[in-house]
Amino acid sequence: MAVEQPTRELLPTLVPADWDSGTSAQNSGFNRVRYLQSINDLVKRPLVNRASSSTLDPAILADGSVQSSGVGCAPLQPMRYAEFTVKARVTFNVNSSGPAYVYVYRTLGSIPPNGAAPNLGDVCIGGDAFTGGAMTAGVNQSGAFSYLDTGLAVNKKYSYYLAVMAPNGNTLNLVNSSQVLAMERS
Repeated sequence: MAVEQPTRELLPTLVPADWDSGTSAQNSGFNRVRYLQSINDLVKRPLVNRASSSTLDPAILADGSVQSSGVGCAPLQPMRYAEFTVKARVTFNVNSSGPAYVYVYRTLGSIPPNGAAPNLGDVCIGGDAFTGGAMTAGVNQSGAFSYLDTGLAVNKKYSYYLAVMAPNGNTLNLVNSSQVLAMERS
């Protein structure tokens, strides 16, 4: 027996016959249908145009520069406002005392693998690390990030990923299902 999947539609599928003005003119309900479909799209877009990724507690072998964690979300294309709301929640620790930082990067390419430098042209959104600083070895630190990433091209696909920086020769661990989420706003 087939199981019906729940739909993510706010309104039932709209057709001109359902919303016709009652006059005999052709397309007499077209503007109402277009208006209602626009409202439907505006409300459902944050539900259907979103991607997230959470960690399986990766360890990043630090080299003293900004490095990808390999944790990032699938590509998304901004359809309505050329912007995404990007959120992250991380818990991390490092195996030595010293500074450690976490960043969110945007890429038009693939997400760099764990330990690799950001791709040429990747952008640190928000302009800097969103959490970090002086660390005590083995002690967890957490941080949260929420940013409206604007000025995007509606014909391109963007991915977001977590990147880190820690002292050379140390290991930075992302723990407790740290995650990054991107979604189109309504």
